[in-house]
Amino acid sequence: MLSERTMKQAFFNRLLHLFNAHPEQGKRMVGLGAKALWELWQRTAEAERAKRLRQAQRPGRKRQAGGGRKQDAAVLGRLLVTLIYLRQHWSMQAIAVTLDCAEATVWNYIHEMLPHLRECLPASLLEQWQQECPSVERAELEQCLAELPEGALLVDSWEQVIPRPTEEQEEYYSGKQREHTRKNQAIVLPKGVGLVDVVLGEKGPRSDSKLFEQTQDELAKRLSFIGDNAYVGRCNTTTPYKKPPKGELTQEQKEFNRDLSQKRVFVEHVIRVIKIFRVAKEEFRMRSRMYELAIGCVCGLVRLRVQYV
Repeated sequence: MLSERTMKQAFFNRLLHLFNAHPEQGKRMVGLGAKALWELWQRTAEAERAKRLRQAQRPGRKRQAGGGRKQDAAVLGRLLVTLIYLRQHWSMQAIAVTLDCAEATVWNYIHEMLPHLRECLPASLLEQWQQECPSVERAELEQCLAELPEGALLVDSWEQVIPRPTEEQEEYYSGKQREHTRKNQAIVLPKGVGLVDVVLGEKGPRSDSKLFEQTQDELAKRLSFIGDNAYVGRCNTTTPYKKPPKGELTQEQKEFNRDLSQKRVFVEHVIRVIKIFRVAKEEFRMRSRMYELAIGCVCGLVRLRVQYV
């Protein structure tokens, strides 16, 4: 009978063979193509080395270097397990059965790798700028953003179902969805080429307009936006014409709405790619405190995925 380590390695080898033999199937399996996966592997391996170095240099450390429990899977193996969880949203039991290991082992893999992914993959352009230029004030970054030549930014939001909370149930109940939900907002560049800013984990019943109003207060005033009818009345925001009661839109208004829709559809495409990672689409099963971490990782993965399209 094969040992546990051998079974895990055989599973990982089959995944890597899938990338070599059928690249598109491999991309469908974990959400990233081979080149993007290789880059992410290098980033997470470096983050793992930096973490171990910090632990070894921690003041008051008593354990000798090299002591403690050894990892029973390499960084790439743990990364693949985490990506499968985010992309396919299998239960940890299903992954454990596939690997022929304990559920606790899968839990450890995922909870070890999510912080590395969050660190390696900023969820938005503003977050990336703040990481790369920590000494630069956010206002200066937003000024750079306002000077981008592409045009108006695109904004939209989506809700995700969560298990019924044990507390504050009414505050998370969305009458629109008839479920307890969390709301996320995405602001993207024209043509959907990048995520500019994201807001994650707000309470589901909060209106899109109010959420966006708070975001605008934190962004440069010169920025202009394009949104759907949920954002009517927001400053510097272009929205479609609404059909008047018992009336009709003029031909010019219809053409304006059509042109606006052709520009705004790219934010819908970005949200669709986010929902390819089923942990961001189906009912969120992890603890509520993990929500922003997990969905933030997904946004970072989407930004990496778009770079290799």
